[in-house]
Amino acid sequence: MRVALLTGKQTAEHANDDRGSRIEDRGSRIEDRRSCHCAQGDPQFSIFNLRSSILDPRSSIFFRVLLFASWLLASSHSISAQEPIRLAVLDFDGDGQGKFAGLLRSLASAPGSEQVELLDEHLTRLAAHGAEYDGSINLSREEARALGQSLGCEFFILGKILVTRRAVSSDKFYFEALAGLFVVEARTGALTLFVFDREQAGDEGDARNRLEETVGRGWPVCVSAIVSARKKQAAEIESVSRERQPLIEIVPDDPNDQEVERPVFSQRLKPAYTEQADLMGITATVELEAVFGADGKVGDVQVTRWAGFGLDESAAATVRQLTFKPARRDGKNVTIRALVRYNFRRPLPQVVAPQAASPEEIERIRGSLREILIPKQSPVKRPNF
Repeated sequence: MRVALLTGKQTAEHANDDRGSRIEDRGSRIEDRRSCHCAQGDPQFSIFNLRSSILDPRSSIFFRVLLFASWLLASSHSISAQEPIRLAVLDFDGDGQGKFAGLLRSLASAPGSEQVELLDEHLTRLAAHGAEYDGSINLSREEARALGQSLGCEFFILGKILVTRRAVSSDKFYFEALAGLFVVEARTGALTLFVFDREQAGDEGDARNRLEETVGRGWPVCVSAIVSARKKQAAEIESVSRERQPLIEIVPDDPNDQEVERPVFSQRLKPAYTEQADLMGITATVELEAVFGADGKVGDVQVTRWAGFGLDESAAATVRQLTFKPARRDGKNVTIRALVRYNFRRPLPQVVAPQAASPEEIERIRGSLREILIPKQSPVKRPNF
């Protein structure tokens, strides 16, 4: 398991506010201008008088409060009223004919989906090609954020489709159609929603059609998740804007590793490979940033490379179960943020060892071999004279 520490110092700058003096100078200039033009009429005089009273230093506090309140109102209104949400639907892996991606595009353009604005299919495909997107559904946040910037959207949807035949017995089988949908927020690269659908039928076409119907019925869930994520952007922007300390990978003989003793983990836990991933044959890597406290407890855990199919939840649950000796600096326990990586691969099928034959079975086999090697000879009949 690789561990990376967060280091760095937060700084703050303080400066004197000379805005009041600038407002006072501006007020005096306006007052002089009023005295020059007062002969043109009382209405113009009254206008300048009003401006002068607003810009007067004695009322500048009220003016600042009014501007701040207006800014808050405009900011909250712009975040909640920015409609529709720009959405891009990329081609799905395993969807050769493009039916499932086309289904979502048609639903996004249909009446009742005014909350989202679907980006042009051809422009989306060209942008993805220009970004050298290879169809991967195992992206880090940075990769997903870069892809979203190339697409020019706020959210985008990826997917994987698999239709396969499952054997029940030597002469009985059925077809199973599976779909994994990823709803990704382009601004942060976070996985907003993952949906897994599964349908079965005796015919391949029927299984595919049933899966299309199931995916279509789940479209409102996708829209709801997108809208909910959009409403949380104000708080998330504030958290993202904070200074992030750089990650330093701890490796042997690293000079940066001399200041901090890495945490010592008392056991190795392996996250479970989920049933959904097994059905789809998924091979993926999940990366998480976790806080390992000075008290020996695991704090906040965030997924920085997602894979879907329940693997993210499996990896996060495993990290929270880790027990460790805290990291130390200058002889004291310290809290660190570290990077944890898990690689998921489909387990190899277990080979059943043959059971030893019983003595009776061995003797029966020997007898059969003797009959084959030494066949019984029928008695020869002698002629009568």
